[in-house]
Parts: sequence; C-alpha cells; structure tokens
Amino acid sequence: MSRKSKFSYEVKLAAVQQYLNSGLSYAQIAKSIGVTGRTVNQWVDSFKLNDSDALKVHKHNQSYTKEFKLKCIKAWPRLL
Repeated sequence: MSRKSKFSYEVKLAAVQQYLNSGLSYAQIAKSIGVTGRTVNQWVDSFKLNDSDALKVHKHNQSYTKEFKLKCIKAWPRLL
C-alpha cells in the first residue's frame, strides 16, 4: 500500500527555507500551514541531515530482505 503525504515537497521545502532564513519559530511557520511545530522541526532536521531529498514524497514503504529481518529479531534481546 502506498503512502500519501498531506503536504507536497514544495510546501515542505518552503517551510524549511522559511525557518532557516526568516528567524520565525517552528510554531509560527507550523501555524501558517496547519501542522504542528514538531512536524516542521522534523522537516528541518531531515533537511539538515539529508538535504532536500529527505522531504520528497515516497510512493512506497521501505522493504527489507528476509535476512535483514532475521538479524533484527536475533539482535532484539541485546537491545533491551
């Protein structure tokens, strides 16, 4: 099943650029587009880590190999 983002890449990028360039707070920007400040914060963090590609809408969920899943299951008790 595919995911559909409520906000386009352009809207997310504009919000991030507004935060980085204007000095407005997360909450101020969030209020103007109808999201929470935490959402804008996540967009900014993603942008800083992965550039603008992180804001692009992905049409498919991430898929993992059987081997990777088994490694995760075996590692789980050690993570606690």
